[in-house]
Order: sequence, then C-alpha cells, then structure tokens
Amino acid sequence: MVRARPFVGRLHRAPMVFAGEVALTMTLGVTLALAWSDGTPSDDPFHNWKVPKLSTVASAQVPAHHPYDTSPVLDPKPPPASPVPQTPIPTSPPVRLFLPTLNLHPPVEPLGLDRYGAMDTPNNIWDVGWYNAGPVPGAPGDAVMDGHAGYPGQPLIFGRLAKIQPGEPIWVVLADGSKQVFTVVSVKSWPANSMPPNMFEPYGPPRLTLVTCDGDFNSDTKTYASRLVVEAGFAGVGT
Repeated sequence: MVRARPFVGRLHRAPMVFAGEVALTMTLGVTLALAWSDGTPSDDPFHNWKVPKLSTVASAQVPAHHPYDTSPVLDPKPPPASPVPQTPIPTSPPVRLFLPTLNLHPPVEPLGLDRYGAMDTPNNIWDVGWYNAGPVPGAPGDAVMDGHAGYPGQPLIFGRLAKIQPGEPIWVVLADGSKQVFTVVSVKSWPANSMPPNMFEPYGPPRLTLVTCDGDFNSDTKTYASRLVVEAGFAGVGT
C-alpha cells in the first residue's frame, strides 16, 4: 500500500539507525509486493496529499479611546439577550459510516498522520479511516474519512463510491450512539498531485469529506492517477 508523505518534522537519526530503516523499508516493500497475491491493495488516497498546517489567525484589536476625543464612549457590552438553545457540539469519535444508497456500513478506524505527513490509511482494508486530529463528524469543520478502492476488478470498501449522487444521505454513528446526518453536495475527481481547497479545516460549518482512489490505474506502480472526493454538508442529528 503506497502511503502519503509526512507532515511531521523529521528526526535526526544515527547512520546505523537510518541504514536499519532502509533495510526495513526494503523489507516492507517486498512484503507489500507479495501481499498483492492475497488481495492486499497498495492504493493510498492521500499519496502526495499532506495535511496542511494551520496558520495562526491574529485576533482583531479594538483601538483605545483617545484622551482628547470628546465623542461619547459607547458601552462595548450589548444588552443581555434571552438564551437561545444550542445543539451540543459532538465530541465522541465516529464508530460506523452508513451509505444507504450503496448498502455500505463499514466500521470506522481513528487515524493520524503517517511518517510522511499525510493522513494514514485504514489497517483493515474493509474499514474506513477518520482523521482523528480533525473535527468529529457533526462538529464545526471538515471531518475527513478515507477508504481503499482496491484494484480494477477487485474492489474494496470504497470501490463503488463513485456511484453516490448529490442529494443522497450519509450517516455517521458516534461512540455515544448519536447519529450525525449529512447530504452529498458534490462528487469530483481530483489529480493525485493536487488537493481540494479547505480540506481538513477545523472551522466553519460542519461537513464531511470522503476520499478514495480514482482514475487511470498504473499496473506497474499499483497507483491511481486521481482521487475521488465526495463532499457532504451537515443535515442535522438523526433519531
């Protein structure tokens, strides 16, 4: 399975340790090559897609009232208003994804970054992965999930994801039993060397992004030329 490239800083290691890592990498490469005979894919939706670092946003500064300014100083505090009931922001991790129109309901694995700084891929090829450093589905921001497409003729959990249509529902069940409901907004294919804007953002309206491999398949490198990106907007909490 081809992994995406790291986002975290590299550690300085001694030459012998580095040599050991090279040997391990070669061993893993041979293992992955042999694993294909057992149906293990090397597709990696986040190959070349590094998780962006978030820049610090400076807070706005309110200028002080000048001592020679005779205009009245307005009270910056607004009058108290009656409280408006707020929907609690979910914090429990997702445990299962439901795509009703595709009859898919895979378990969800929490994932971090691989050593190349990109979102990792699920260890179980029939699971989907959720980027656990980002928002919980239903919380503000972009909750990102990925899954393996498999190889041509040997589809895995997201092998039919391209069949989903705008307007169709997606359900995410959290560990606390709550159900976060989304509606598909767009289904697009992106080149493997680019990434949709605003992906992984931890702010803004709640939304969900599903990613898998797509496009032309290179049988020599066992990689795909594109990435399928399904974007969904928040539709509320299910019952």
